[in-house]
Amino acid sequence: MDSPSNTEFTWTIRTNQIWGRMETGLALVVLLVLSLAWVNGANDVAKGVATLAGSGVAGARPAIIWGTLCTVLGGLMAVLWGAALLTAFAGGYLNDNFDATRVFVAGAVAGAAAWVLVATRLRLPVSTTHALLGGIVGAALASSGSEGLALSAVTHMALAPLLISPLVAIVLCWLLLIVVRRMERRFPAWSPGCCAREDWERNPYVCDPDPGRRAVAPAISPRVLRLWNILHWLSSGATSFARGLSDVPKIAALLLPLFALAPGSAPVWPIVAVALAMGLGSLWGGFRLLPVLAQRVTRMDARTGLIANVGTSALVLAAAPLGLPVSTTHVSTGALMGIRFGDRAPPERADALKLILFGWVITLPVAAMIAAGVCLAGNAWR
Repeated sequence: MDSPSNTEFTWTIRTNQIWGRMETGLALVVLLVLSLAWVNGANDVAKGVATLAGSGVAGARPAIIWGTLCTVLGGLMAVLWGAALLTAFAGGYLNDNFDATRVFVAGAVAGAAAWVLVATRLRLPVSTTHALLGGIVGAALASSGSEGLALSAVTHMALAPLLISPLVAIVLCWLLLIVVRRMERRFPAWSPGCCAREDWERNPYVCDPDPGRRAVAPAISPRVLRLWNILHWLSSGATSFARGLSDVPKIAALLLPLFALAPGSAPVWPIVAVALAMGLGSLWGGFRLLPVLAQRVTRMDARTGLIANVGTSALVLAAAPLGLPVSTTHVSTGALMGIRFGDRAPPERADALKLILFGWVITLPVAAMIAAGVCLAGNAWR
């Protein structure tokens, strides 16, 4: 029979072993969450700055750096404006009696992160929001069946905005393009063969059929051109800012149940950690998807790029404080599609539209299946 001192010593060792395993498990889940933020940055940063590169306003490196800075800034601002999305993704899609264990969180994050990483390597633009929702649904179904999900919240507060927002972006940018066209009717339109398009952009009157007006019409002021480019940079930064504000709280919310943090208080350290990880991922992998969105959806110039950015940033910034998980991927690509349809300007390089639509369709079910598999394996091993 063990003496009291030996019993106490044995109990201490066992407690330390259990505590060590718990701490290791917690660290692994936190690492998974930060990995999801990393691959989110790699896959998503190009969506805010694709118009800068596609219209020739900026090169790839300055565009990615600008998008990264604005994304991190937007993510940090989620401390003030991200409480609604934190609440939704910390448990708003789950029933009140659902136990958000570490296995559940690890499964949800692994499902989203694994698919977004694969898509990034394949140069496939996908929605991290869609993948994360799929991961939550798949992990919840594997953990407790449909009883664990708040199906009405998933349908109305998540799926509906994800499906409707691209259509709104298409229509909004189409209408903006029509308005800009009407404003441009007082200027001579460019047509192939009349002059170089770059010359027309500097001075539209070089294509004027009236030689008299063409001779006396002044060129557009360099100051006006600089102002137009500055607006394009600012609109692209606003889109990247909106993306960070929208995506960071969705990912940071997965850390809240692990540390018993209240989602309504928008705790600082998970948001800061996720924002920084997202920024590092943007610099690491942002160049892989930039050519796809910049050159393979539609032809762009400074005018259409600015319109696409205005439409994207307006929708995402409006949705984030309301807790509506719109996808920046869907909205930005929808904006580019609106430009394409309104301008009847298919891309000059291989068309990526079918590839993007394919990614939209399969992201949620693939992430859900991976998450369910991880949860089932984790529960069986435990």
